[in-house]
Amino acid sequence: MRHSLTILLALSLSLVPGAAFASSCEVGPATGVEPPLVTHLRAYPWTFRAPTRMALTADSSLLVSDPRRQHIVTREASGRIIDSHLHAGDPISVAVDAAGRVYVGDGDSGRVSVFSRNWEFLYDLGIGAGEFQLPVAIAVEPLDGRIYVVDSRSHEVKVFTPDGSPDFNFGGAGDGDGLFNFPAGIFVDAASAEVYVVDQLNYRVQVFDLQGGYLRCIGGTNANPGSFFGRKRPLNQPQGVWLDRAGRVLVSDAADGQVKVFDRNGNGLASIGEFGALPGGLRIPMDLAVDAHNRLFVAAANNSRLEVFGLDEYQDPEAVAPGVLDVDPAVLDRDALIDRLRVALELPGYRLDAIVPGSLQVNGIAPLSLDTGDADRDLIPDLIGQFDAAALAQTLPPSGAGQLRATALLSNGFQLEAQARVLILSTVSDSDGDGVDDVIDLCPQTSDGALIDADGCSVAQLCPCEGPVETGAWRNHGRYMVCTLRAVVRVGRHNELPRAQLRTLVPNAARSACGKPPKQAKARGRRR
Repeated sequence: MRHSLTILLALSLSLVPGAAFASSCEVGPATGVEPPLVTHLRAYPWTFRAPTRMALTADSSLLVSDPRRQHIVTREASGRIIDSHLHAGDPISVAVDAAGRVYVGDGDSGRVSVFSRNWEFLYDLGIGAGEFQLPVAIAVEPLDGRIYVVDSRSHEVKVFTPDGSPDFNFGGAGDGDGLFNFPAGIFVDAASAEVYVVDQLNYRVQVFDLQGGYLRCIGGTNANPGSFFGRKRPLNQPQGVWLDRAGRVLVSDAADGQVKVFDRNGNGLASIGEFGALPGGLRIPMDLAVDAHNRLFVAAANNSRLEVFGLDEYQDPEAVAPGVLDVDPAVLDRDALIDRLRVALELPGYRLDAIVPGSLQVNGIAPLSLDTGDADRDLIPDLIGQFDAAALAQTLPPSGAGQLRATALLSNGFQLEAQARVLILSTVSDSDGDGVDDVIDLCPQTSDGALIDADGCSVAQLCPCEGPVETGAWRNHGRYMVCTLRAVVRVGRHNELPRAQLRTLVPNAARSACGKPPKQAKARGRRR
């Protein structure tokens, strides 16, 4: 369990012990708010590995960062997955502002990047790479657009103007009022002009005004922590924080596997969920969010899923069950078209027999046959259909990228939807001569004779010395070497190279100056 906490709970931090006897927070008078009425709605796995942070748009679409998959998933209020954006690096945090701009905190590069709602890069906060030691959470004040970033390793909250310029910082390392010990989540409450910051290893949530002035705290303890399942602290490993429309403060407690509920003055009201793997169970709840329909979403990282609860009088507009579609082959050659295309469908969170018989179609075409199995050997059952390849090809573009969309009706009335990308070849062209058709070549202009992977990428293209295009310069030489070693393995597997030959690709990278500070690179050059 400790290993999981080190990797997930503290977001790749070495879990440094907090103050053994952190100060207790003074509990104020009860505000009169009632505990929530809670209804568990569903466990929502889709294809998460470790969902970490969440953000809500104005229309209640939910963005979820999943650094293990290097993706940020966008889910409409109806349940439809409308985007799964690949973000190379370590996308540990995400936020959205009133204009729909998306903010992504990257733990690899130490930067927070701002994108349009269509994922066009706009700018970085501050200096970009290296501005933050570990940007674990982001919040945007909805009225003036000021951006608050929790930099956990520096024990600070750093605040920026809407154009990305530094404004002011608050916090610092310690356990006194206004100080932090590896802060985690953050929530800006525009109605009260207050900022709630999770002070992870001081076991509390601290409340500030919008200028970073300390106001009060919730939780904290001078009690013995007790055993793992017998904790005596109000909060044992707080991670995420949210205020619902009733004025209740909801805090995800990763160690206890619960959402703790308080009023604004720190009076405990209730807890939601419990540690476990069954539906409704919360193993390492990292973050939480309450949408406009009064549905509570909790990112249970070690269960690799979201748990969804209704609070009080809630609405549940969910009507779409997103599936996962896999197509074989994923490349169709119109000049040598095969007879049949195999489509494998997974439906996370549902049994396959929930699909109404005869309702499954792909691009409006019914299957020739259906069977069950495990096409991708992930121990999750698949519904495997054989489709007329020529009929499907007529629904796709003449060449280039095409989309296959599976639909079906479920027995609970939900609509199943799943999509997969296919590539259509009509004439062969290979402008860089690497043996990979231009239509599917992800790395054009490969150097002559360079070894490549299945996507047409060489080690140098996968790990350029100047740093990845998405995140800029390498944070250090170690990050560059990790990328290089992974790329060497990919290229080696594609070319079926023996290990001895793979080892010859590594020493030059190790001796290079890539990712090293200029002074260090020069010093190494003189020693040679």
